[in-house]
Amino acid sequence: MKLKFILLFVLICVNSWLNTTTYYIKQDGTGDFTTIQEGINAAATYYDTILVYPGIYYENVDFLGRSLTLASLYLITPADSLIDQTIIDGNQQFRCVTIDGCEYGTLDGFTIQNGIACEENTQGQYGGGVRATNIMNGIIRNCKIKNNKAYVGGGLHVELGTILLENNTISNNWGVRFGGGISVFMSMDLQFSETELNNIYFNYSSTGSDISIAEPAQHVDIFVDTLTVAEPDYYYINPSHKYTFHGLNAKIEQIDQDLYVAPYGDNNNSGLTPDEPLQSINWAQTLIKRNDENPNTIHLASGVYSPSLNNQKFPLNIKQSVPIQGSNQNETILDAEDQTPFFFFHSHEDMFAYISLTDISLINGNNFPVGSNGAINIVYQANIFLDNVTISDCYGDFASAIMARDGYYHFKNSIIKNNNGGRAVYLRPNYVNQNPFLNVHFENVIFNNNLPGAGNDDGSGGGPLIGGHVEIPGDYYASLVNCVISNNYSNFYDPIVGVGGTSGIYFGDNIVADVINCTFGDNTVDYSTGCVISSNNSQLNLYNSIVYGNDGHSFNLWDDGEVNIHYSLIEDSTSNIGYFGNGNGIVNWLEGNLDENPMFDSLGTNPFALLENSSCINAGTLDLPAGIELPEFDLAGNPRIYGETIEMGAYEFQGDPQSNDENEIIIPEVTQISNYPNPFNPTTTIKLDLAESGKIELAIYNIKGQKVKTLMDAYSSKGHFKIIWRGVDDKKKSVASGQYFIKLKVNGKEKAVSKCVLLK
Repeated sequence: MKLKFILLFVLICVNSWLNTTTYYIKQDGTGDFTTIQEGINAAATYYDTILVYPGIYYENVDFLGRSLTLASLYLITPADSLIDQTIIDGNQQFRCVTIDGCEYGTLDGFTIQNGIACEENTQGQYGGGVRATNIMNGIIRNCKIKNNKAYVGGGLHVELGTILLENNTISNNWGVRFGGGISVFMSMDLQFSETELNNIYFNYSSTGSDISIAEPAQHVDIFVDTLTVAEPDYYYINPSHKYTFHGLNAKIEQIDQDLYVAPYGDNNNSGLTPDEPLQSINWAQTLIKRNDENPNTIHLASGVYSPSLNNQKFPLNIKQSVPIQGSNQNETILDAEDQTPFFFFHSHEDMFAYISLTDISLINGNNFPVGSNGAINIVYQANIFLDNVTISDCYGDFASAIMARDGYYHFKNSIIKNNNGGRAVYLRPNYVNQNPFLNVHFENVIFNNNLPGAGNDDGSGGGPLIGGHVEIPGDYYASLVNCVISNNYSNFYDPIVGVGGTSGIYFGDNIVADVINCTFGDNTVDYSTGCVISSNNSQLNLYNSIVYGNDGHSFNLWDDGEVNIHYSLIEDSTSNIGYFGNGNGIVNWLEGNLDENPMFDSLGTNPFALLENSSCINAGTLDLPAGIELPEFDLAGNPRIYGETIEMGAYEFQGDPQSNDENEIIIPEVTQISNYPNPFNPTTTIKLDLAESGKIELAIYNIKGQKVKTLMDAYSSKGHFKIIWRGVDDKKKSVASGQYFIKLKVNGKEKAVSKCVLLK
């Protein structure tokens, strides 16, 4: 007690010397004021002190640009109990403390809790606990900042100026977009005391759960006593090149094995078995250890995961090399309840955002009030793998479902449907990257009924957009194999050029795209100058595909766009194509193409499957671009190759249109190959008899044993097949006269070899 009075006396003397005032805040009415804000309002000079006595102050305090000290009695009696007893509670109304535009500002000795900054206006999105900006000399010390929420900086947001952090504990805060514990923006010099160490743990955010540092901010030396983990990666502190970490202790030891989560689980469970599941996906992410060599998986039980049902926090952060595995595509459902996306992450050139989702549905995702996309939003580069995933009923004004930049994207057996806003999927390089690249592969993917947003500025709808860089040539490649793009709608119109939108798929800027066995049907546009497929300065190679029953042009070619059409059915052939830009677009109408009604089974379960009298049956080719591997099954779950050869479109007809029930296909008893004519020039037909189903590789080799041409690399059912070799290699260059060998492998084992001779 004696020490307290001595310190108080010193404070009064210093204030007198500086001609400043101390205002006493007591809730019992015996001080100068009963609320903190009243004391701040009264402070008229620099370096006044607002001294707060214990109590819970349900306030949203604002320094009003004044340079002052706001402190609890801890300032004169440093007892931890005073921090616990002197509470600024935002009461879920707004942030707890705003410090802005001060030459000097100190916050000392409080518990700061239950603040929120999730308003649509920009200023209302930063710092749920404390927002400290435009401060020349700021100090936050001896505070417990906990259980606050903001779009950016759940516990603390600092921006522009200099802030020193001393002896604070920042925990259990939620930064929805950036910085669960702390977010650092702009030219901020954030200093961590090397002697009075801080504790930062158990915070959460989609980008930098404990700390997020934006690019313009200065490099930060982070000194802490305790962080969530001992060796943080970008899940905890983001990005890695913006800080140097010095930590003494970890709050948890991460678990180096699979974890289990269920809607009915409990975060107090171990999570180590399906019988002891956790409840929150984000808590499982925090606990699980990244293991690049033997990846650990988060397993989700059947049920609905949502904020209201079981306290899920969306968007999720990204734990590198940790796949998320559901139990069933239709039974494991993540529901964002039209509040946020499911993933929102800022990666950087020195890191990849890795997302692997299997057997999961994502529904009712929504963009943030300021700039985002419906389900998955990745800035910079990513590696995204989706298998048996449905994304539906999401809204995003730029991309209704997914937007990402440089990286690798492999979507398989997935459905992207009923989303509203911009393009269903938007994948392009990041223009600030000096070495941009993009590699996209869609296999057995359905894009259906993706529509514009409701307002004029809410996106114009349509299927996927995939593109390279406008100015920098690079490695930009896309393949779509066995996909259906249907019932998508674009209302875009450019009045300057007089062109409508692209309802199906847009390929832009120096990308090479192979479209194999895809069906485009019932896609609509508002303007006749719109189209189903755009090629903007890109090369599109179409094989075994159907474009029929859509609005507008079949293709729009911009500038030097090129389309090469092989063994495909295109409504109105080359007469329904738009040429824009410099008008140098090219369409090459090559072998095996059709222009007629494909005879879709519009009344069936799969409306783009083929009826038995369709001319698309056995009308495709297996002479496909190098590296293309056909899936084992089509979209109906039937063998992708059945009968003499492959069909056009995304569905394989399973009957024999040339036979009746008494003349069924005879399954061969022996696997063998032969070809005719032999010798040949320039083409030969290879007859393939398969007595077993499986992974088939049929290839041509020269006499040196070098592979010349891959004719088939796909899963196939048993049966008889015919495949044509046109005497070219994988680069489509004619091979020399001579002797060649046709080799067949089934499930990796060589089954048959046949010799053939090319004579020119």
